[in-house]
Amino acid sequence: MTQKIALVLVAMMLLCQTQAQVFDVSNDPVFKSRNGKVFSLALAGGLNQPQFSNFDFNRDGLQDLFVFERDGSQRFAFINETKNGIIHYRYEPSFDEYFPSASQFMFLRDYNGDGEPDIFLYTADSAVLYRNITTTTPKFVFEKLLKSNDLVQSQNFNRYRNLTHVAGCLPAIVDIDGDEDFDYITFEGSTESELRLNRNTSAERAVVLDSLGYEIVSKCFGGVSELNGSVIVNTPCISKEKYKKKHSATKTILFFDNDADGDLDMFYGNSEDEDIPIVYLENGKADLNYYKDTFISIDNDYFDVGIRPNIPIAPGMFYVDVDNDGVKDLILTTNEQVKTAYPIREKNNVLLFLNKDATNNPQFELETNSFLIDDMMDFGGYTSPTLVDIDGDGDQDLFMATSGDHFITGDTTDFLVFFRNVGSVTNPEFQIVDLDYLNLKSLSIRGLKPSFVDLDGDLDYDLYFGTAGGEIVEYLNMGSATIPNFVLNNSSFLDLDVADYLAPCFYDLNKDGLTDLLVGTRTGSIQYFKNMGTSSSPDLVLENDSLGKIKVNRCFWDRDPDNLLGPKILVCDYEAYSSLQVVTWPDGTICLAVGAQEGKVRLFSMPNDLSDTFPEIVDYMIGRYSGSKYIKDWGRRVYPAAADLNGDGISDLLIGNSRGSLHYMQGKNSPKNVAVHKVKRESTVRIYPNPTNGSVHIETKLTGTIHYKIFDTRGLLLQNGDLSTTGNVQLHAKFSDGIYFITLATKTTRLAPHKLVFAK
Repeated sequence: MTQKIALVLVAMMLLCQTQAQVFDVSNDPVFKSRNGKVFSLALAGGLNQPQFSNFDFNRDGLQDLFVFERDGSQRFAFINETKNGIIHYRYEPSFDEYFPSASQFMFLRDYNGDGEPDIFLYTADSAVLYRNITTTTPKFVFEKLLKSNDLVQSQNFNRYRNLTHVAGCLPAIVDIDGDEDFDYITFEGSTESELRLNRNTSAERAVVLDSLGYEIVSKCFGGVSELNGSVIVNTPCISKEKYKKKHSATKTILFFDNDADGDLDMFYGNSEDEDIPIVYLENGKADLNYYKDTFISIDNDYFDVGIRPNIPIAPGMFYVDVDNDGVKDLILTTNEQVKTAYPIREKNNVLLFLNKDATNNPQFELETNSFLIDDMMDFGGYTSPTLVDIDGDGDQDLFMATSGDHFITGDTTDFLVFFRNVGSVTNPEFQIVDLDYLNLKSLSIRGLKPSFVDLDGDLDYDLYFGTAGGEIVEYLNMGSATIPNFVLNNSSFLDLDVADYLAPCFYDLNKDGLTDLLVGTRTGSIQYFKNMGTSSSPDLVLENDSLGKIKVNRCFWDRDPDNLLGPKILVCDYEAYSSLQVVTWPDGTICLAVGAQEGKVRLFSMPNDLSDTFPEIVDYMIGRYSGSKYIKDWGRRVYPAAADLNGDGISDLLIGNSRGSLHYMQGKNSPKNVAVHKVKRESTVRIYPNPTNGSVHIETKLTGTIHYKIFDTRGLLLQNGDLSTTGNVQLHAKFSDGIYFITLATKTTRLAPHKLVFAK
């Protein structure tokens, strides 16, 4: 059983007890390739633009890997469990919560020489330092916002400037001058290739390393510039306009001693030339016995011609120890994010070069171009999962839409991956059966959001999926509940006149026995279409174009562009990309779980009057170690799918994201009896036979008319009706082998759900 981090979710799904629900971020569900290979990092969430640093998380003396993921600003811990020379890393989500938020970059460097790596990161407008005060579990405290004294273009009224960063580029935090403190080297601007040296003055001032300070001592460091789209050296640095680029580009740098001469040479990555994504620059400081770093030669062929096509443009470059031999290895990853300008690698995009010599005299040998990715269930970009028992065997199967690797699909050819549950109701194992289910790649559809439902009452599931263009496409099942055969029936189901990027969800919202339609949209609102037809002939009519007045747009405080000197105002992104699932509370009432662009799954209670505002349920998670309440950020553009995956009567949650993979939260009962609803528990209720093969007899002490409801493990209402104190319920033919839940209620009393097992 993998280690997990407990998260408290206040009774989000179906429960069998009247208490809060706990969710463990878990790696338990097994995922397999078509040939049966187990993905050991299946649920780590995928990597698109990762940045690597070393950190011994578990204090075992081995260097683990800390990964900051630019896509969604995520933090990951991969624990080094290398044995007998075999590299193996285990994803450990319990460490994620220890690291602060950042944008653009986050690097671990021991700035104060105490043996513990500290954090350099970038926020909205400056580089920031967090000090490591770890004793047992990782702990970091804010130290300072980093500023630099400009000695090149000094201005009396503004001598100190925030330590700047050019968006999209990657700086170097390295001891460039050998005085044992960390300098900060970055780019002058998005349209310039010159390097700015922010020298750390701790050594020069003869103060402790804790008192780091910076001075800008060069804005053309090393004599590096650009001419006609190519990097050049030995530039005079006095006529920058001559060499200045005419457009912006992404640039990255890595300093290392390539020839053991004591000065630091450089890899320079850029997006100017896709055929030569990296050039090597030789530092002549030692060769010339010069007083400062000066780059004297350029090598465009450092990497073999057979390797270069696999290197992403403007790659992230990281010098870390991967194989636990005390020697730093080289990792090259995707860093570029501008998909409108470049084909961005989102798979096979983490190249690991093992160093067969020394850190200061490396010999790099390519080990893999899918380091960690090979062990992940990672398809590249934008995943949207849905769970359904597609073969009628009683367990939940998985369908996952994805945009795939942008380098190949250009985000224009979404496809559907089918995972059959080859495990059981209690121990799911999802194995890839079809990597292009229904051959959807050939249709060039964007923004696939799948959902299964039986709208026509023929006792099998049909398939509906939303698209980026604002249509819902209908595939009818012309087979059966156990052997489906989906055939395209309508490319514009209902001919909906709504926003684009639709995410459909089917549920009987108004409890009239007919399945309604809820639609998430690009703008963030939830649209409600009421079913005015029959159980076999639906007629879905727009009832509310902003259900519950739900908005999941990311909001922040910013200056009014029309009044830059005025107070900050609350600004909300237009694009939200909402998607939703209906989940059930212990007392039978329901709430909405809504994912969005912001990366969070938000919960909204649903009042009896569907025209009312739906109140948000805030702070529904608690970190195991920190004890603080929060709503977890899963990255960017997340899509929830809910079902009971392990047969314990508690719904679990799979969460798709923009990085082409999934996260998983396993639902459990809280060990603390924290009541969240006053729901009567009656031990004298008898429901038998259970398991049943078609009908059940119910006995209870409730008086008056009793209303019953039967839900599947996804929380979908399958059957409801009324009975007296004692009565029989005949289950209709759509029930297949599996676990269900039945609730009983009168006008004044509601009983907690009871598990019902159906077995033919």
